[in-house]
Amino acid sequence: MLLRFRVANHRSIRDEQTLSLVSVPRRGERPKELSTVRVAGIYGANASGKSNVLSALKWMQFAISDSHQLWSPSKGVPRDPFRLPSGESSSPSFCELDFLHDGIRYSYGFEVDDRRILGEWLNTFPKGRTKKLFDRTGPTSITFGRSLVGETQRILKLTRPNSLYLSAAAANNHPLLTTLYNRIRDSIFFAQHGDHDERSRLFLVKELLNDESVASIINRLVRIADLGVEAAEIFNAVPTREEILRQMADLGQGATGSSSGSSSRTDIRLRRTSGAVLELSEESAGTRVWLSLLGHSLAAIASGGTLVADEIDSHLHPLLSSTLIRIFKDPVINKMGAQLVFASHDTTLLGSMLEEEVIDRDEVWFTEKDSSGATSLYSLAEFHPRRDENIERGYLQGRYGAVPYINFDSIREVFTKGPDETL
Repeated sequence: MLLRFRVANHRSIRDEQTLSLVSVPRRGERPKELSTVRVAGIYGANASGKSNVLSALKWMQFAISDSHQLWSPSKGVPRDPFRLPSGESSSPSFCELDFLHDGIRYSYGFEVDDRRILGEWLNTFPKGRTKKLFDRTGPTSITFGRSLVGETQRILKLTRPNSLYLSAAAANNHPLLTTLYNRIRDSIFFAQHGDHDERSRLFLVKELLNDESVASIINRLVRIADLGVEAAEIFNAVPTREEILRQMADLGQGATGSSSGSSSRTDIRLRRTSGAVLELSEESAGTRVWLSLLGHSLAAIASGGTLVADEIDSHLHPLLSSTLIRIFKDPVINKMGAQLVFASHDTTLLGSMLEEEVIDRDEVWFTEKDSSGATSLYSLAEFHPRRDENIERGYLQGRYGAVPYINFDSIREVFTKGPDETL
């Protein structure tokens, strides 16, 4: 379960920004210790940095998962920092994640530049007090807390200047650190845009459809979505010429090489309520998106993990995207405390036009860029909106910022002035 995520110097995020999933009590309410929200939605203008907040969390997971075994020892750290006007990279990048595992709070983070790990730390908080597990103050300088048992020094000798100690510890089967590594790597699921990401999500759906009990849940959710679909099923399909050529290219064989890609592959087809059977490629984008999100959603709910979805409203009707949010917020369905973090432009999720309030004020976040192109991230809760305040209207009116400013008179001038006239 995520508590907070902090990041600095990643893409458009220059200065340190914090996304918190800790509940914010209303006025007059007593704060509950480590009470968390199940949903966090990020809103903002196009290119304001919403996706960069989510990609920063994905990059942190990537660094933890791959730095020790897959990063080249001679190629430094593959980060994507904020670009200065000169085109040069700026200061070190920083990521930190606060999370609960087995009821215990941990805080893990690191700082890197283009070449190496500058700092790395892991703390825990028994009875509210900070207990250090390890603290790295340079590429090869680490001090360990007394409570961190295991072959810490041996693992230190195997840790490269450009690999994370947590990654190296997991590769060498450290008991506690491997457990925390697996928690971060395996319980945060990402749903991004693009055909490749959709294919990877559908791959999980195919795996789940092989389990009759899970397939029953998926098919009931497909039917309830009113897509005109009765069931999703697995079948053996012959790949197209384009798919074979893509597989050859992925294997580096070239168009004339031999490939096993010509053999049959498993795919999904949908049996419609009309009786027709269509391959998934013949279905609408909305149908594919809903089905592809179900696999990651069910995996997160089953494990108490986190689904991070970029532009959750893309191709989905507002009632479908709001249904997904309500699934995560429903304590009967979401018994393990799974969380949904998403970016969206769908302001209906902020208002009351749907059946009931979808998102609470401490579940809404905004991104905004300054004149230098740097993103700031802030919470709606900072504005202390009234209980009866129309959040959707207030947002669209610019009351909370994070909306584009469009001067329609300037647009009219584009069409009325000649090409040589100054706008």
